[in-house]
Amino acid sequence: MFNNTVITFDDIVLGSGQEARIGDGYAGFNWLQTAILSVDGTLPGYTATSGSNIAFIAEAGGTEIGGYEDAAAGSALVFTRDRPFDLISADLSAAFRSGLNIGVTAFADEAGTIPLGTVTLVVNQGATTFSFDPALFGGARRVEINANDGDSSTLDYFGIDNLTVRDTVTVITFDDIALAAGQEARIGDGYAGFNWSQTAVLSVDGSLPGYTATSGSNIAFIAEAGGTEIAGYEDAAAGSALVFSREAPFDLLSADLSAAFRNGLNISVTAFSDEAGTIPLGTVNLSVDQGAETFSFDPALLGGARRVEINANDGDGSTLDYFGIDNLTFRDAAPASGAPTNVGTRDAGRVIFASDESIAAGPELLGPGASLELAVGLSVPASTATELLGTGSL
Repeated sequence: MFNNTVITFDDIVLGSGQEARIGDGYAGFNWLQTAILSVDGTLPGYTATSGSNIAFIAEAGGTEIGGYEDAAAGSALVFTRDRPFDLISADLSAAFRSGLNIGVTAFADEAGTIPLGTVTLVVNQGATTFSFDPALFGGARRVEINANDGDSSTLDYFGIDNLTVRDTVTVITFDDIALAAGQEARIGDGYAGFNWSQTAVLSVDGSLPGYTATSGSNIAFIAEAGGTEIAGYEDAAAGSALVFSREAPFDLLSADLSAAFRNGLNISVTAFSDEAGTIPLGTVNLSVDQGAETFSFDPALLGGARRVEINANDGDGSTLDYFGIDNLTFRDAAPASGAPTNVGTRDAGRVIFASDESIAAGPELLGPGASLELAVGLSVPASTATELLGTGSL
């Protein structure tokens, strides 16, 4: 689903030249160091491109201003939300001088600990529309815009209009499967566009207090984590990972996870670039407690997947390593154009070759600065590597 939202700030009523703080919840975001101004021409650099209002950085002058004590003067303008979004574009204007350097950084988490991408822009007085690459600014939960040059005597103020974001995520809540309270069932292939292994759905009724639904009443859960074979799940041995896969690549963004029987359940999440699970992209290890917690995933590790395995098997058949999943959130990942069919994957400047044949087929695939990765057991002659990579790296 692709739904663009253009935030014009014109639905906030202000007198000409009046300003106010933007409060949390406006346009579905939380805001930090962000004010709104009804442009009246007093500051000719500020330019509204729709209506008369713009957002602007509140304390860029290095001086604390009443009402913005939530962050130090000179901090970045920040907007966040718990649902991932793509930053598409914004109209930016510099208030006091042309050539203002502005850094824009997107993060996969609201706290700002998992950076996705950064660009540095040169912004002039008068508005310019800047577009952002979804490969760098897709799946964000936090964006920071900063013009602080480290000199408190300068006025690094900038304005924003027509801030455009896009919802490109799908959230699987499992609530469209009709179940009675406490009832469970196997999730069949094709549900939500995926094939599923070792995956069941449960309508939470409180009998297992660790399991927690965060939307509706249903959760998915690992079917045979107790080491015992259960009828209906003969597609994999008891203790196998919960798996979902599909032909089209996707980026795993987040999931609400809960442990059924004990706190501190160790869970690994591994993404693969192929449906068979032979080309791993990345793994994260989590500690999951009873009661749901939202875990965000870095697209640099788990992006471009065709298969994800979630596993809590500790190797002890006497333990019950059950976990639940709700609000499984992903987005479509664009496949590489013109990629040979036997190349494992290409994403974020990386190309992974899965076979000797794909090595021979791939010289046109790598651009400047890309890197080449090989499946275990493959090697590339120096001359071939040079032809493949150009200025890239092996």
